[in-house]
Amino acid sequence: MDKEYLSCAETAKLVRAALKKKFPLVKFSVRSDVYSVGASIDIGWLLGPTVKEVDEVGKQYAGASFDGMIDMEVHWEHWLLPDGSVRLKSGPGSEGSMGTIPRVEETPMPEGARPVRFGAHYVFAQRRYGVTGDDEMKLREQVSRDMCKLQGVEYTGTYTTHLFGSGDTEQADQHAWRLLNGTSFLPGEVYAGVRYAEPGERDNDLLFNLPMRIIKKSDAVEVYPMKSCAKIWGGDINGKDGSSRSL
Repeated sequence: MDKEYLSCAETAKLVRAALKKKFPLVKFSVRSDVYSVGASIDIGWLLGPTVKEVDEVGKQYAGASFDGMIDMEVHWEHWLLPDGSVRLKSGPGSEGSMGTIPRVEETPMPEGARPVRFGAHYVFAQRRYGVTGDDEMKLREQVSRDMCKLQGVEYTGTYTTHLFGSGDTEQADQHAWRLLNGTSFLPGEVYAGVRYAEPGERDNDLLFNLPMRIIKKSDAVEVYPMKSCAKIWGGDINGKDGSSRSL
């Protein structure tokens, strides 16, 4: 069966539909960009799911991977299912060229699928924490201040250190940024402070075992666990979809 080539713009439409299905209440901007040596898709949104959660959807539609160990780009073929979802079909990887990306032998064709090659080489996701860059920096500073207050450490500015003891040489600002990056916000939730993590909450690899969690304004007593977020993202909340239509 001959494989079908889908342009970067056509691939972006599939990405947008997949995001809408997974996160029906989140407004995404999905834009395609074609340039001299390739093409990519950029996904942007405000608060909402983490970059990792969005990458789990978007990167399925990437037509290539880059092996920085040997400076080599490898390309993939996919199975496109009738509902717009995808499965990896095959690809050479880079191990045969002394790289680190494993080869993928051709996988069985799912029922109703057709072989495709995506025109977008890469799919990038970037979450914003404020409408403007200044808003984002103010939020980051507020999280730093709140973390210091919770720990009883004087906040002396961006370069405040020793938040978690004399052996902690990392800046409080970096701890705050990591805490934000690892926190998923439900639709309508905003930052309302920080608290210490409860037993069993310190297994989120995005937070690098940080002992704190963010409090959300819509639920200042208890932060929704990640499993509950996934359930609600999947469509258990009724509401109007706000997915972006931009390309």
